Amino acid sequence: MKTARFTMALTLIFLLAAQATPMPPARAMSNDIAARIKRIEGALEPAVPIKGEPGWSIHDRMRHYKVPGVSVAVINDFKVEWVKTYGVKDVETNEPVTETTLFQAGSISKPVAAMTALKKVEQGKIALEEDINKWLTSWKLPDNEFTAKKKVTLANLLSHSGGLTVHGFPGYKPDAKIPTLQQVLDGAPPANTAAVRVNMEPGTRFRYSGGGTTIAQLAIMDIEKKPYPQIARETVLAPLQMTNSTYEQPLTPEWRKRAASGHKASGQVVAGKIHVYPEMAAAGLWTTPTDLAKFAIEVQLSLQGKSNKVLSKAMAERMLTPYVDENITPGFFLERRGNAVYFGHGGADEGFRAQLSVHRDKGYGAVVMVNSDSAQIIGEIFRAIAREYQWEDYAPQPVEPASLEPGRLEEMEGRYRINPDRVLTIKRQGAGLVATPNQGPPFELVPVVGDKFVRRDAAIQYAFVKEPGGAVSGLSIRAPNGETQARRIPATELIPHEQLLAGKLDEAAEGYRRIRKEQPTNVAVSEERLNQLGYELLRQKRVDAAVTVFKLNVEFNPNSWNVYDSLADAYLEKGEKELAKKNYEKSLSMNPDNANAKQKLKEPGKN
Repeated sequence: MKTARFTMALTLIFLLAAQATPMPPARAMSNDIAARIKRIEGALEPAVPIKGEPGWSIHDRMRHYKVPGVSVAVINDFKVEWVKTYGVKDVETNEPVTETTLFQAGSISKPVAAMTALKKVEQGKIALEEDINKWLTSWKLPDNEFTAKKKVTLANLLSHSGGLTVHGFPGYKPDAKIPTLQQVLDGAPPANTAAVRVNMEPGTRFRYSGGGTTIAQLAIMDIEKKPYPQIARETVLAPLQMTNSTYEQPLTPEWRKRAASGHKASGQVVAGKIHVYPEMAAAGLWTTPTDLAKFAIEVQLSLQGKSNKVLSKAMAERMLTPYVDENITPGFFLERRGNAVYFGHGGADEGFRAQLSVHRDKGYGAVVMVNSDSAQIIGEIFRAIAREYQWEDYAPQPVEPASLEPGRLEEMEGRYRINPDRVLTIKRQGAGLVATPNQGPPFELVPVVGDKFVRRDAAIQYAFVKEPGGAVSGLSIRAPNGETQARRIPATELIPHEQLLAGKLDEAAEGYRRIRKEQPTNVAVSEERLNQLGYELLRQKRVDAAVTVFKLNVEFNPNSWNVYDSLADAYLEKGEKELAKKNYEKSLSMNPDNANAKQKLKEPGKN
């Protein structure tokens, strides 16, 4: 079964306005804001800005990333200071995006749902630190050996610390049969994700789980005996005047007229225009940047005791207090930048990306939403806003470019082994270098002062290591989370992944076995990574290579039902129906709730 991964990148921004400064006349403020917006629109910048290089135009970057529509709201002094939209709702209709155009919020649905749940805690209808099964009546979370000592609580569900499975949800095409919430949680047809279960002791560590958020949704519905969209509207959306927001899934015709369509990274509309998410609390909110800004402002004001439209100051503080992990709270992600603390959340639904980010204690922040799978433009917009408003400890410092002789650049060309199954191939291009990983797109390396190189798209620094004689022997890669040393290797030294692509399947298998023996915890041979690699090979129509990888995953993880399910998928693709059936049945014997195996065994001609 495919592992759903959503990239969760958290970009956090914002500005301090001097509250004691008298407000200028409305006309002067309007002109000042208009000038700021114009500067921001022409100053989008990469993650690592190069000194002296001009910024990008928002319109150019929309064309570059094939993003049809963008909507932006900026918060200043605890108010929505300005909102602006760009582009179209749908490339087929060319209807323009407006301030009231609805976008799918993806996982930004979660903090709004968390506020809904925490209000029920304040009302005494549910407890944060007790077994969630006490309030679940239409379905129960199965107990097992992992819940013997600790039960899963609402606090666990809201902070992703319940030890629960199912990272995220892909949604359903509008014409597909939509499962009930109970079917989603059990992984039962027509659900397209696995059962949500505890497979790690609750409260031990953070692991993102949209499945856990879905359990919280059902608990609130069981308590209130109402549809979730109604509960959220009465509890949070209406009190905060979020009039352009709804958890309705699917959208009613009236709401749909106001909503954007999702688009792939290629710029094409997704099949069916939008996806439907019965997992409303986890991924089902339709909204605008303005409404999300209202939500964020309310949290900021509640923390200061200046507003309690939904939560008290004490509960708002609880919502922003780390739980189990120092950067995860019941509802938000925290990011510390120097002396500043920001809270926010990213969102990714099919054809949509979004980011909400605000300062914890000061009245500034922003929300950006796009109707595209291309998310990079969001960070570029945030950095432009941060630079213009001089937000505290946020905007990266521009680096000084350097000029190197072509001969020196050519000395650095070669292959560098980053980990046992990852190689960067570096070649000279113009005045810099281009690095191409064995898995992933190429990226530019720009020379900077100090004989180092930087990427424009990520805060990562590269330094070439030389032997005493002056020959380049390796590469030192420094990222925010640590430093990696990469050895220079000859063209004849292939890593296992390259052997797979070259058709040397037995050699590749032995290579992965060797990694497993020498470095059993290395991510290169983790169950999740091998599972993803196998499906990537299937998409490339390298079926024999995929079978090799999935068989290794079974060898390495014989007690995992998912590895047998994935191997069965590969055998089915290869036309080995008996082997596929055998492995689906093995997977089902280990996990009777495996919806994928059930469906495949029922399909005519597939067994």
